[in-house]
Amino acid sequence: MPVPASVIRTLAKGINLSHWLSQHSLDEPHLQSYIGEKDFALIAKLGFTHVRLPIDNALLQSPDGSLREQGFTYVDRALDWAQANRLGVVIDLHPVPAPKIAQDATAYAHFEKLWQAIAQRYVRRPLNVVYELLNEPVEPNPQAWRDTAIQLVQAIRKVDKRHTIIVCGHNWSGPDDLPAVRPIEDNNIVYTFHFYLPHEFTHQGATWGSAHWRPLRNVPYPLNMENAQPLLAGLPENSAAALRRLAEQGVDIGWIERRMTPVVEYQKQYRVPLYCGEFGVYRAFSPPDSRYRWLADVVKTLQKYRIGWAMWDYKGGFALLTTDKPEPKADEGVVRALFNG
Repeated sequence: MPVPASVIRTLAKGINLSHWLSQHSLDEPHLQSYIGEKDFALIAKLGFTHVRLPIDNALLQSPDGSLREQGFTYVDRALDWAQANRLGVVIDLHPVPAPKIAQDATAYAHFEKLWQAIAQRYVRRPLNVVYELLNEPVEPNPQAWRDTAIQLVQAIRKVDKRHTIIVCGHNWSGPDDLPAVRPIEDNNIVYTFHFYLPHEFTHQGATWGSAHWRPLRNVPYPLNMENAQPLLAGLPENSAAALRRLAEQGVDIGWIERRMTPVVEYQKQYRVPLYCGEFGVYRAFSPPDSRYRWLADVVKTLQKYRIGWAMWDYKGGFALLTTDKPEPKADEGVVRALFNG
């Protein structure tokens, strides 16, 4: 069956619940306390339609492939909280690093077993629960990734023919990766990409990723030679060169739209629904007003092409929240950017 219209509506506006069931040590005190029902209530109140729920395989499965029932209870609870607040959920398998399932037969077998267990457990859940095969597979061969995705979809469909599945491109799921992966012969699939361009703005000061991001501070958006020039003199050569190249291009909403052209063309060519499962700006060193403008321009562009989205993230380094004590409080500038442009 095709992707239900209700699922498209569910995927319209989302937020990533990162660093809860993934990207953490997964100790019980953290799992019990990091996110609670009050967070789901706030997310719904703000106007989001779903949460994307990154989950580390290790929460649900031991290294030998056996399943961990206790881990599933945390997912059950998240789905219950979402349902109580009329939110959809993207179940996003999000191990870091991603397992080499296109190259390692044992890793693939464990992964398929896990997806069949997830599908079996949640087959009767409402259709606003959606399955995302794997976050950023970092697989350099697009055909190998497509073949693997086909196998996983077929394995899920043996036990669950109802729920929509989300499939990404190879590599890091960027907008240039998805077009290399032709759609799969299953109509109930949404295709996803992530958008963090330009990284010199969205990841300025980040201690991971490319080394030339680390020295960057106070990079503005929109970016041009006039506002970039004062920053260049104090930067190492590689950072300055990267920033200068961007400033010469001029980074604004037109630049953002041009960088989304590959996925927009994919959407038109294959007539498939798209979903931007991650986009955001690292808070620590980015000017707040520039962050808000970039978020607003990305959302405007996505909505122009009827692409659903989920901002990265709720409580992490790119956070929607300004504090979670005593109660969670959202950054009003981010909320305006996402919902009012």
